[in-house]
Amino acid sequence: MENNTLNKLEGVLMELSSYEKKGLDTSSLKIFIKNYKEFIKLNDKNIFNYEESTFENKLEIIQSFLEDKKIFPRISDVIQFTNDRLHLDFKDQKKSREVTIKRIIGRIRSKPELKEILKTAVLSIRNEMVHTIPSSKSKKEIISAETFSKWADIIQNI
Repeated sequence: MENNTLNKLEGVLMELSSYEKKGLDTSSLKIFIKNYKEFIKLNDKNIFNYEESTFENKLEIIQSFLEDKKIFPRISDVIQFTNDRLHLDFKDQKKSREVTIKRIIGRIRSKPELKEILKTAVLSIRNEMVHTIPSSKSKKEIISAETFSKWADIIQNI
């Protein structure tokens, strides 16, 4: 059913492409389709059944969170988050984003209590973002706050 809905959405986007050339803004639909694909991917991993999730599944969720470029556009943002909030003391990495995130996950695997610290940090940051962003929010700030809020809802249950 999810794939059928996704196919319909992509079909609508294709049908609108001729109007897009005339100036119709379809960016919101494109973002929705991208988010829907991410939802399907997460749902396929059965991560929403938190009680039955294994520790490895929970680490996959954390890895997906750290890989989200809407929250952490640069690798230095990931490193700053882990240093400030998880106290991992990573140095400035010359390695790729993928290698750095795998190292972070490795540390969480070896010290499972870091998962709880991460949960607390994500909830704290979400609260800061939601309550301290000025009323004249930029589009980037709104997207970042919404994305962080979504991840906070997912991570608080793992």
